[in-house]
Amino acid sequence: MFHHSGPNGALHAGGGRMTTFRSALVTGATGFLGSVLVEHLLAQEIETICLVRSRLAADRRKLPKDVRTIEATSFQASQLKTKLAGISADVVFHLASYGVRQNDRDPHQLIEGNINLLTDLLQATADWPLRRFVHTGSCSEYGFPEGENVAIAESHPLRPASLYGSAKASSVLFGTALASQLNVPFVTLRLFGVFGPHEAPDRLIPYLIAKLRRDETVDLTPGEQVRDLLYEEDVAEAFIAAADAIGMKSSEAYNVCSARPTRIRDVGEAVADELGKPRHLLHWGERQYRADEPLWLVGDSRRFTATTSWSPRVSVEEGIRRMIAATSLSGKKSEHQHAF
Repeated sequence: MFHHSGPNGALHAGGGRMTTFRSALVTGATGFLGSVLVEHLLAQEIETICLVRSRLAADRRKLPKDVRTIEATSFQASQLKTKLAGISADVVFHLASYGVRQNDRDPHQLIEGNINLLTDLLQATADWPLRRFVHTGSCSEYGFPEGENVAIAESHPLRPASLYGSAKASSVLFGTALASQLNVPFVTLRLFGVFGPHEAPDRLIPYLIAKLRRDETVDLTPGEQVRDLLYEEDVAEAFIAAADAIGMKSSEAYNVCSARPTRIRDVGEAVADELGKPRHLLHWGERQYRADEPLWLVGDSRRFTATTSWSPRVSVEEGIRRMIAATSLSGKKSEHQHAF
C-alpha cells in the first residue's frame, strides 16, 4: 500500500492510502498485473468486480472469494451491456489485451483483443457515473527512441516497431476519441518493464531463476539493452493512484515507470549473485537481438508523479530478492499474463 501522503489522498491509520472511490470493474483480472491489482483493491476494501471470459479462466487464477465475477462468452458491446445490466462501478481498470507474449502476433486477434475490446467496453459502460476509466497502454507504442540516454516523455512521437505496439497505440488513439465522444473520463497508463512474482515463467527473470537454480547454462543476448523496470506492486499502486488523483486529465496518456536505467546484463548477474550461482552460467551473446527491440527504453515519469504523488518503492534488486523468495515458497509460477 501507499506509504506517503500527498494532495490527492490521505492515509489510513494503518499506513495504507485512503481511496476516494469505493468500487471497481477490472478486466484482465486473471492475468499478471490484473491479479496483483485485484489483491490491492481488496486490501483497501474496494468492492471489486472481475469481468472474465469464462469460468475456466477465473478458476485458473483462482480469483479471491471477495470479488464478484461476471462471465461473458463474448466481449461485444451488446452482450456486455446485458451481462453488466444493473451493475455500476466508480472506476474501470482495463488491463485485458492480446499480444503480450512474443508468440501472440496474429493480426486479427491483435485488433480484436486491443482495439475492438476497448471499443466495446467503453460503449458498455458509457452510462455509468464513472470517476475514471483507466486504460493500459505500453512503452512499445513509442518504438525506437530519438536518442540514447534520453528518457522518453509522453510528447515522444508514437512510432511503434512491433505489431503489438501498433495495436496498443491504435487502441489508445481510437479509445481516446471514442471516450471523448461518449463523455467518459478516460486516461491511459503507458507501462514500461513490469516484473514480479506473478510473471509468466518464460519471461526473463523467472526464466533465469529457474535455469540457474538447476545449475543450467542460460543462452542470452549480449545483454546491453537498457530498460526501465518497475515492480508489480508499484504498478498496482500506480493504477489506484491514477483512479484517485484529482489532477488526472481525461484523454491524456501518462508514463508509469521507474525512470531508472537498468542494463539487462546487470539484471542477469544480480539474479545469479542472489542465488549464489556462478556468473559463467550466463552465456551472453548466444542469442541475437530482436529486430524490433530498441537498445534503450527508459521512461520519463515526472508527469505522472507530479499529478498523483505516486513514486516507486521497490528497487530492481529488492524485486529480484522477492521473486526468488516467492518461487522458493511456492515452487511453481503462474503461467498467465494479461488475459481476456
